[in-house]
Amino acid sequence: MRQTLCYIPETLFGLPLFGWGWGFGALLAVILIAHCYQFIQHRKVGDVGGSLALLAIGGVMLVFIIPYLSEPDLGIPIRGYGVCLLTAILAALGLVVHLAKRQNISTEQVFSLCFWTVITGLIGARLFYVTEYWQETFFDLSGQFLSLDKSLFNVLNFAQGGLVVYGSILGGTSGALIFMYQNKMPMLRTFDVMAPAAALGMSIGRIGCLFNGCCFGGVTDVSWAITFPTGSPVHIHQAAHSDVFFYGLKFEEVSIGKRKMLAIAEVQPGSDAESLGLKPKTVLWHIFGERDGESVFWNPVTCLEAAQMLASVQMKMPNEKVRFDFFTNSSHTEAAPFWLAPTCSEVLPVHPTQIYSSILALLLCGILLFLGKLVFYQQHTGLVFASFLILYSLGRFFIELIRTDEASFFGTGLTVSQNVSIVVCLTGIALSVYACNRGRKV
Repeated sequence: MRQTLCYIPETLFGLPLFGWGWGFGALLAVILIAHCYQFIQHRKVGDVGGSLALLAIGGVMLVFIIPYLSEPDLGIPIRGYGVCLLTAILAALGLVVHLAKRQNISTEQVFSLCFWTVITGLIGARLFYVTEYWQETFFDLSGQFLSLDKSLFNVLNFAQGGLVVYGSILGGTSGALIFMYQNKMPMLRTFDVMAPAAALGMSIGRIGCLFNGCCFGGVTDVSWAITFPTGSPVHIHQAAHSDVFFYGLKFEEVSIGKRKMLAIAEVQPGSDAESLGLKPKTVLWHIFGERDGESVFWNPVTCLEAAQMLASVQMKMPNEKVRFDFFTNSSHTEAAPFWLAPTCSEVLPVHPTQIYSSILALLLCGILLFLGKLVFYQQHTGLVFASFLILYSLGRFFIELIRTDEASFFGTGLTVSQNVSIVVCLTGIALSVYACNRGRKV
């Protein structure tokens, strides 16, 4: 796990790199140069709509989003997730252009198609994530609704993770369909070309998940298991499920009258909590911390909220004690403060499902490239794309069995991604039947 690779300074020769500075100017210059080259080579301006959309989206990111990411005295962080995402897009673009030439599909149209597919894919992936994790997006750790600008920032800030593959497939496919319809491109033949490239992009993108520490698997003792650092998403998840200690404590959720509260489930031997006499079943009242530079009392009512709060505090104050207020009587009317130091909380090793997913997608890319060379698949347009839908959804369904970062969806016993996998697989099967029945006419 390495969320931040390096930092970019905020200014260059006295001017800001981001905001209304060098970055926006460079983006505008690249677009103008590209159009000039297009006009000189082909005597036409090119995709003006796509360029305006790129300028608008890139401008919003450069002027309004990226400057907020700056860290004091360090600069703009370059996230491992973002680097892998960019690499994935470029690699997929290179492969799809190569395959399109072999299918006699216009390179210019492919570039425009890929642009719209990437944009709608990113939007779909982010919307899927925001919908699934709406509480983390629109509420702070104390349960307060975030301001409009902070909520908007959280929605747009996908550089640190927060993209769901199925959202990208749905969004990208929708955008591609609209573009191909408007430009009268052969839809299924083009999707056959894009399928291996999409798999390649997913393979590289999953390495970004490894850098970010998300999309992790369950606890295991296999020799290739990965142990993530303290404060990582894995650590927070394990603390929320009372698998590991945080500040020498494990919590459990209890009901006191009509109120939902937290109580100590277990005390870590040798910790401050033990030396101060804290015992299991003692009920938590408040955790003292900071929000936006002001001292506040947090009142978590779930183990996940407590784990997220304490991880946030530990990142800001890694070596300082934190004040916990516990009730000292059975009627829960009197409380006393306990100052607890952060402990060397063990993080349990987990399955590296990010690597599993990356290998699966890379193998899928190779399989699709091989299938695309077979005469039967060449005669039945759309079959390569259908194979992509079927094989990816099957692989994702089984990988979800060893992932523990998603809960059951609406009591089905399956995660959101597993439910979507079933729908995608059935869609792929239906498309296969259609392609086989229609043959070359598709």
